[in-house]
Amino acid sequence: MARLHPSSEDASFFSLPHAKWVIGVLSMTIAVVGRDSLLGLILRQTRSEITQIVRDEQPDAAKARASSYQNN
Repeated sequence: MARLHPSSEDASFFSLPHAKWVIGVLSMTIAVVGRDSLLGLILRQTRSEITQIVRDEQPDAAKARASSYQNN
């Protein structure tokens, strides 16, 4: 059942914790399919785009930690 009045947290389109989780999942998937495969290329591009969004959304002090989520 949908809520009529979502909280401000639910109303937010972008969630930094979820984005960081997705970056980690993409990194693991890239390791499985192979970095140089076509699917690996597509996943790396997707991960790069999400990483950039995370960097743009984070405060300056936390931006350095964003790169730790991108291992491959």
